[in-house]
Amino acid sequence: MSLDLIGILYRYFKEEREKHVREPGVYWVTDLVSCSQKEKFSRLYPELELAQLFKPILIQGVLVHVGLETILKEILKDLGAEIEVEPETTLKLDLGKFIPGAGEVVIKGRVDLVVKLPSKGRVGIEIKTARADLSLPHEHHVDQVKIYNTLFNLDQSYLIYVTPDRVTQYGIEERMSLADIAERVAKPRIPRYSWECQYCPFSVLCPNKVIR
Repeated sequence: MSLDLIGILYRYFKEEREKHVREPGVYWVTDLVSCSQKEKFSRLYPELELAQLFKPILIQGVLVHVGLETILKEILKDLGAEIEVEPETTLKLDLGKFIPGAGEVVIKGRVDLVVKLPSKGRVGIEIKTARADLSLPHEHHVDQVKIYNTLFNLDQSYLIYVTPDRVTQYGIEERMSLADIAERVAKPRIPRYSWECQYCPFSVLCPNKVIR
């Protein structure tokens, strides 16, 4: 009897992805730092997103995330830090306070780690992998962490990058204002960055595709 490890891995990634079901009126933090069209397309064409599950570069990123997160939990616990194992939160945001005529939405976020340190307070840790050692930290990652600082009421966050050439960190203390978060929901940008289309699974059908 053979052991189909690849099939087991695929089912695992597929089941993990299916746990994060899109809900009407709910925006994920990643939606606010990427092309506004992706949120719509991920609901209309989920099969295109599922096809990305077995890209080796993405699997490698997941493995780095899981491994580094596990190590950090162990190390930080030994240093006396309190660790939130499931750091997920939601924010009900009344867009009407900032954008006339807009309604209420829910912003949902999940940071890799939240720890409590006696000297620094509540600290977020976000792990990122990159294919190249260029232009770090990336603008969309910094914006993502600024939103996490607001959602989780963090005193500071650290972006940890793992690339083929470097493992480094960046401290981010700034928060994104609720007004700026509201604007990202109410005023779509398609795409938000010109380079996004190159890596987007929905570019095969998107009328707004930008070719660099």
